[in-house]
Amino acid sequence: MARVMRAAALAAADRYPPGAAAAWGSLPALYHRWAMGVGGEARVVAVRGGRLLGFAGWRGREVTALFVHPRDAGRGLGARLLAAAEAGASRGGARTLTVLAAKDAVAYYRAAGWRDAGPARSPLPGGGRLPARRMTRPARLTRRAARPA
Repeated sequence: MARVMRAAALAAADRYPPGAAAAWGSLPALYHRWAMGVGGEARVVAVRGGRLLGFAGWRGREVTALFVHPRDAGRGLGARLLAAAEAGASRGGARTLTVLAAKDAVAYYRAAGWRDAGPARSPLPGGGRLPARRMTRPARLTRRAARPA
């Protein structure tokens, strides 16, 4: 996961302040292990031929991660991973979902039905901040996620 995140962040480096993408992509594998353990994050991954293509994560009502390796982008994989994360959050009881979208991903989330809820800055390793937008959308309730009235 760290390699996929690093590759995706570095592919966008020219669209962020100097050094921001490198810091963003510097989270080690240990961070991802922590996030899925003590951090309480659930994740879904896409693998082909033993190679990780991308992943999405969520905790409670927040989509915490969505990364696809740049060589695998543009094939609908991100949309499938995002839908899986949304469904996971919905099954957990979330009625409204949130995401802190990096500025490069805002148009992507808008196209997927998310609404802009205002500017934000995402913390980076080393103390920097990445330009971002807070976004929301109603959860798509499934039979398992629906609550009695």
